[in-house]
Amino acid sequence: MSTLEQAIRFAAAQHQGQKDKAGQPYITHPLRVMQNVSSNDAKMAAVMHDLLEDTNTKVHDLAALGFSQTVLNAVIALTKLEHDSRFSAAQRTVKNAIACQVKLADLTDNMDLSRLQKITVKDLARLKQYQHVYTVILEADQIHRLIQRCQPPRDYPLFEYSSRQENYLFILNLMQDVRHPCSRLKIGSAQTYAILFKDCAAYFSWCKRQSQQVNLSYAQQLIYRADQLLFNRYFSDALSRNIIKKILQDFQKALL
Repeated sequence: MSTLEQAIRFAAAQHQGQKDKAGQPYITHPLRVMQNVSSNDAKMAAVMHDLLEDTNTKVHDLAALGFSQTVLNAVIALTKLEHDSRFSAAQRTVKNAIACQVKLADLTDNMDLSRLQKITVKDLARLKQYQHVYTVILEADQIHRLIQRCQPPRDYPLFEYSSRQENYLFILNLMQDVRHPCSRLKIGSAQTYAILFKDCAAYFSWCKRQSQQVNLSYAQQLIYRADQLLFNRYFSDALSRNIIKKILQDFQKALL
């Protein structure tokens, strides 16, 4: 298995002779990005994040060097393809938790115009694009981090990043299944009661899109209405309602 030191050496060799927009050796950029992420896998992905895009390096080259599939997947998710815009490339990045962490550090470094001797109209236009992409990636990163904090068991259904509403629906049910287990609820298999949160997820998604303040009492009523219509008031006892209230409070604090 390859190490971070090997990743740094390989990236430095592949970027040799390249310069950034400030005229500095290009390798200084991925090194700065690397310093602003925490895990070892994220650091390896960070220092190699531009290899597939800006050098002749191929995925099989990295695989042959012994880098893990986790690191390879992150590097692939960070790579802007020839036909991609920054925005279309971001739609792949959001699906990978490590890639999101690296991309935020990458964008933060790229948005620092202080290294440029002269700031042009083109630089400002690019900065505006970076800021938009940053907002998209930041939301995805918050979602991935919340899921990781919930610590779903290994046999829990894998999360696949989708629309905001579908992401919210998955997380709300995950929080019910994992963060607030209670034998009295007889939760059953994972994501069994996702439909209970469907209207609430749609409401939260609308609030996020419209930058509206969430009304948690209204969100609770949406869940209770679904419970009455679909589950014959299965979640109407005080314990169940307290759990649902805590789920919504935690969700709001993390994502809204």
